[in-house]
Amino acid sequence: MSAEKSQAINYQDLTEDRSEYLFKLPKFIESQITPHLLNPKDIVMVYLAYNISVTILPAAVLMFWLRNPPFILGALYVLMVLALYLQRYVLTLHFASHRGIFASPYFDLYLQYVISPFFGIPSGTYRSHHVVMHHIENNVFPYDVSSTMSYQRDNIFHFLCYWFRYVFAIWFQLPYYAWKRQRYELAIRTITWCSVYLVSVSVLYNIAPGATLYVFILPFIISSFLLMFGNWSQHIFVDPSRYDDSYALTYNIINSYMNKLTYNDGYHIVHHVHSTLHWSELPSWFLKNRHRFEDKGSLTFEGVEYLQIGFYVFLGLYDKLLAHYVHLGNPESKKSKEEMKKLLKSWLVPISPKEQ
Repeated sequence: MSAEKSQAINYQDLTEDRSEYLFKLPKFIESQITPHLLNPKDIVMVYLAYNISVTILPAAVLMFWLRNPPFILGALYVLMVLALYLQRYVLTLHFASHRGIFASPYFDLYLQYVISPFFGIPSGTYRSHHVVMHHIENNVFPYDVSSTMSYQRDNIFHFLCYWFRYVFAIWFQLPYYAWKRQRYELAIRTITWCSVYLVSVSVLYNIAPGATLYVFILPFIISSFLLMFGNWSQHIFVDPSRYDDSYALTYNIINSYMNKLTYNDGYHIVHHVHSTLHWSELPSWFLKNRHRFEDKGSLTFEGVEYLQIGFYVFLGLYDKLLAHYVHLGNPESKKSKEEMKKLLKSWLVPISPKEQ
């Protein structure tokens, strides 16, 4: 692929247009906040937090004021959480966890401890699970308990086991991981906040079962499925011979509208290679370092989303998936469609821990 073609493919992701929020802050408030941002581009994260604060939080209060809201109202609330905010919020939490937004920790604490439970994420656990465990252990089993490598990754039943493992075991596995890695303070903090979350939901359910179902329980069930399916799809292709190489345990998605909603989250190899790189720099880093992906035989797709790739693999729709594949090397080195299918399938097999 020529440099000209590469630049054309990446043009959409290099633009400044963002869709991570629904509406902006009032101008007089924004003018007071912007000077305190470590990177002015992160104002979009503040917009999103503001959107949630003036819509989801008051709506949740209404649910509990009604105690047992009618089904239609509860369903509309859950739909608003999932359709308008879940993806935007999770990726805001994600990138804010990797890099501070303000010098002060209060915005981060607000995201991590106040807003998280309304999206099915127990307070104080996201950074431990994602930044500390997942990125340090890099999808390698057994220390990364969210690792996909030991599963047959085109098998829906293996995915269900993966999801159920998170739902029922993460309360124990996450603090156990921290303890085994001698991160004792992290282990104690994780145990504490998981306990607070479980006890709080239980108490609230006894007081207002309907409201608790819509505000906390259903968002946890649905978001846990989507979070696990998202991580599964991001790490669905793992080269068995290079399972600990960031260039071979995930892939990049370029020129996708998803990147406008998720702070360029499609550049997942780049993110694993350089996890503290600012989200606005991911597309340009990919473009400047394209030779690295060529040399290492990394996978790149265009114009799709992670969940879409996961569904394609489960359904065996490799022709549809390969229609989005981007060959970064010389035209002479491009594999045939059958060769690519064989390669992709070989990267779906379980990788035994004894191979470590």
